[in-house]
Amino acid sequence: MHKTFFQRSKIAGLFSAIITAALFFLPSCGFDMGDDNFAMSYNPALAGNTESETPSMEESPKLEYSMPEMVPGVLVDRDGYSSNEVKFANVFSEKLPDEYYVYDTETGERVYVGTPEEVFFDEEASKYSAKLIFENIEGSGRYYIYADGLGSSYSFQVSENYYRDIYWNLISSECDRIKNEDVSPWEVYSVLYSYERYKDVLYALKEDAPDVLGAVGNWISKTDLDALNGADCYISVAILSKFGFNYKNVDQTLATECIQKASALYKEHPLSAENDTEKQAAFLALAELYRTSATRSYATEILGMKDYLTAEREIYDSRYILYGAMGYMTTRHSVDRSLCDDLMENLLYKCRDMNDDKKLIETDKASSADKELLLVYAQQFAAMNYILDGYEYNEQILNIRHFLSGRNTQGFVCDIVDEYPSDAVAIYAWLAWLENNGKLDPSAPVIWNYSW
Repeated sequence: MHKTFFQRSKIAGLFSAIITAALFFLPSCGFDMGDDNFAMSYNPALAGNTESETPSMEESPKLEYSMPEMVPGVLVDRDGYSSNEVKFANVFSEKLPDEYYVYDTETGERVYVGTPEEVFFDEEASKYSAKLIFENIEGSGRYYIYADGLGSSYSFQVSENYYRDIYWNLISSECDRIKNEDVSPWEVYSVLYSYERYKDVLYALKEDAPDVLGAVGNWISKTDLDALNGADCYISVAILSKFGFNYKNVDQTLATECIQKASALYKEHPLSAENDTEKQAAFLALAELYRTSATRSYATEILGMKDYLTAEREIYDSRYILYGAMGYMTTRHSVDRSLCDDLMENLLYKCRDMNDDKKLIETDKASSADKELLLVYAQQFAAMNYILDGYEYNEQILNIRHFLSGRNTQGFVCDIVDEYPSDAVAIYAWLAWLENNGKLDPSAPVIWNYSW
């Protein structure tokens, strides 16, 4: 049934005319939203209040109305899920349905019936929260969820290679942009990092995988590296070092030239002690230089930054520090064991505290303003999980990704592929690796990775 807001206003005048105005109708049943087959319903429990200005003496009635925000009652990832993960939607409402139903949008067939799980009543908000888990849907297709009193969700995709497909499309697009020099140095580094970290698995699966090294080599040859300043200069040093490390089996001479250029650039740009961003980028450069060349002077400089690197765990909110620490901890060369232990402990406890603090990604707590920090958290979980493989961190990465893609009460969607491509590369590379190795499911075994 439709909700009707009936408002009457009287205007005193010469003829004492009575004017009745404003019948406003709001939908409460599902409706189709164009070619995308989005089925969404208005949920009065999530809507804002209406506001109408009090009528006054005017030549004609003055009516102002603020439409309530349209937020569906069933909150799903509007992009989709992998068939290999535990798939669920969220409900945050004043009442819960006894059952919910999942439908195939193409055929209209009901494919799943379930009941709300993990039900919790929020006394402060006077609303229930619950999960609608539909993990038994394994085939590829497009679906939506319907529940009495809540209406229909947006439609969403489910496919077997969901994250791998996103990663391949993303990395291909990024390589094209790198070739055209339409990227920042940090974006180039992020693409190169994901390639090195996951090439043995992901790139072995695809014969027509994009040539990441070729794209980065093209960027290096076309970019005036000497003209880069500040943090960009140090990031270019890290790119040259990492490229040389990965290109030595292709062309030893060119790889050596890149490493030498990286060393020269670093020496030519003294660090400003007052610039925190530059200091963090310089650590990334040093970590890559040492990992590639094993030059002791770089190790000494890194050790000189020990107090700065280990003073607080929040320093890992800097991507430069996070990836620099991963480079230092995974090098095969001699490292300072005390510094290595401190870096590892800080990252471990940072991720543990975030994992325990569930409110970071609860659908009724986080907001669109948190999206950049949430992306940083996802990368921290991925880095930690590279060393200690456990489902709890995988789960948090998935929760963050689904939250940003629509599983939230604010009704916003952050397309991280378009808005934050350098972050998306790192996150989707990890999710694609998990999907390929069957580790999206919580029943997957915990594996200790001693490769670092």
